[in-house]
Amino acid sequence: MKKKLTLFLIISLVIFTSFPLYSQWVELNTGITNRLNSISSIKDLTTWACGNNGTVIKSFNIGDTWQNGNISGIPQNVNLNHIYCLGSDIVLVTGNDQINTYLFKTADGGYSWELFLQQTGGKFNALNFIDQNTGILIGDPVAGRWTIYKTINGGNSWDSSGTYLVQNSTEKGFVNSLWAADDNIWFGTDNYRIYKTSNYGQSWLSQSTGNEKKSASLWFDFDFNIGFSGNENMIKTINSGNTWFTETVPGAGNIAGVTGSAHSRFNWAIRNDKIYVNPHNENIWQYDYTSPSGNYTYITIERNGFFSGAVFATRDNGGISRTYFLSLGINTISTNIPKEYKLKQNYPNPFNPTTHFGFQIVDFGSVNLIVFDALGRKVETLVNQELRPGLYEVEWNASKYTSGVYFYKLTSGSFTDTRKMMVIK
Repeated sequence: MKKKLTLFLIISLVIFTSFPLYSQWVELNTGITNRLNSISSIKDLTTWACGNNGTVIKSFNIGDTWQNGNISGIPQNVNLNHIYCLGSDIVLVTGNDQINTYLFKTADGGYSWELFLQQTGGKFNALNFIDQNTGILIGDPVAGRWTIYKTINGGNSWDSSGTYLVQNSTEKGFVNSLWAADDNIWFGTDNYRIYKTSNYGQSWLSQSTGNEKKSASLWFDFDFNIGFSGNENMIKTINSGNTWFTETVPGAGNIAGVTGSAHSRFNWAIRNDKIYVNPHNENIWQYDYTSPSGNYTYITIERNGFFSGAVFATRDNGGISRTYFLSLGINTISTNIPKEYKLKQNYPNPFNPTTHFGFQIVDFGSVNLIVFDALGRKVETLVNQELRPGLYEVEWNASKYTSGVYFYKLTSGSFTDTRKMMVIK
């Protein structure tokens, strides 16, 4: 009996470790060929992207279909650098031509755009909001001073008072190189430093990036003080940017962007036409995906989707790649194609507080696994992404739910099945 148990554990370990975790990337048909520079998405609500020649596109189904988001108001000679959606219809975008840099805003879903801020010289690189009213805009220095504006009325007016930051030498910033949450803000430079404020721009401190001159990409996970930045090389911090060290990422070319989910469960980086993934903050970056054409320009995750949601990567030819990640994680048990779809009975059952769901997928496509209570109300969505054929397993923690009967339903293509389970506390 002991030998059989040991053999079972060895086989199980081989199954779980023989199939590396790769994201399920898909290509989105944007219908455009202009370079895209930025994308902003609010989970389960809206997605907007911007690019050269006044390009703005929008989607209300996580990128499956796209519409023109610049009906009027933004000239075609303006290259748009960064976009931020406050809601389905309220969006702000920065851009520049050969002379000026601009901030436009729409309140009607892109049917009309209004110019709210204009500056000669420099470039508005990125903006962020901590709520529907309070936002900050970061731009390249002009006349020896970094361009920093703030708003307290949803972007209808902007003020640079009290945000003075002196330019060091000839340094400048980068499009999209901004990370903010509450009063903490970081932005990157080409001068061996990242600037940080902990009081929403009232005062700034400089954080050295060591041997890496350019911090063109920037992402932070506040819960664990982890952050990634860099350009020629990837650099990492584990103390909120106070010190940085180099981390090896495969491939060649500059690191054009980095993003991740909460608690660094997954991180992604883009380099030329490749995407690399770092699962579970293991300090090991793996090849994940190659674009069918063009090079990547920016990568980000949905807001309000840090524990589960969509990741988008834009390209210089109008292409966008998308993947999903899950809060609880999904284990690939086998990539062999099953003979039939199947939803297995959860185990253990009854349970307190965790249980596991096993299921088989025959064809590549969208998969949903949803938990309902006894009244048929949706409790949690455990899987909502496209999966390749194979055998999978997902864990559910019901510690925040009461004892009772629950149901879980799997849907994939025309297949659907529902099973019953019980939480006992």
